[in-house]
Amino acid sequence: MEVKHPEWLQIQSDNQTLYGYNQEWYKTSFQRTRGCGPTAAAMLLLYLNRRVKEALPYQGHSIPAITKVLEDVWNFVTPGWLLGLNSTNKFCRGTEALLRHYRLAWQCQVLSIPMFRSSRPPLMKVVKFLEEGIASDCPIAFLNLHKGRENALESWHWIVLIALSYDKEQKRYIATCYDGGRLVTFDVAIWLETSKFGGGFVYMKV
Repeated sequence: MEVKHPEWLQIQSDNQTLYGYNQEWYKTSFQRTRGCGPTAAAMLLLYLNRRVKEALPYQGHSIPAITKVLEDVWNFVTPGWLLGLNSTNKFCRGTEALLRHYRLAWQCQVLSIPMFRSSRPPLMKVVKFLEEGIASDCPIAFLNLHKGRENALESWHWIVLIALSYDKEQKRYIATCYDGGRLVTFDVAIWLETSKFGGGFVYMKV
């Protein structure tokens, strides 16, 4: 399953397709090194803004237009100096502050993945959460504090999940994500089992 319009988060630039927004579009080096969280938030917000007929005052789909949105989102979803935006709770506090500012009642739905493996939800609970987010037609922000054995991922990083599929032959759930212009896939079970620090998932309910 997949969100209905993944193309809304794709950008045509220099005759190539960019999958998702890039934190490198921020103005300062500090923002560029810590901007993955607000970049993911901007992707969720702009996707829903097209669904809900521009409920937010964001217009355009060019890189300059998106860069303006990134700067606005940064004012609310603001990474810290040392650890960046290192929790789903911080992500949601900032995003919901932005939504209140624009008088919207959208709410974050959160599934946190604790550092201790014994406290983590089972795979099927994670799968159910991801399926509910995609079925509601909202991309899902994914915080990956440690990539485990999934080498396609980058540790201490936010990306955006847009699809989930089940490989019947290998009996595994494969997530498809957009990350700074790249298309990335990973095995949900392997990440859940091998990540040292966990992370979490967030989508917004309209």
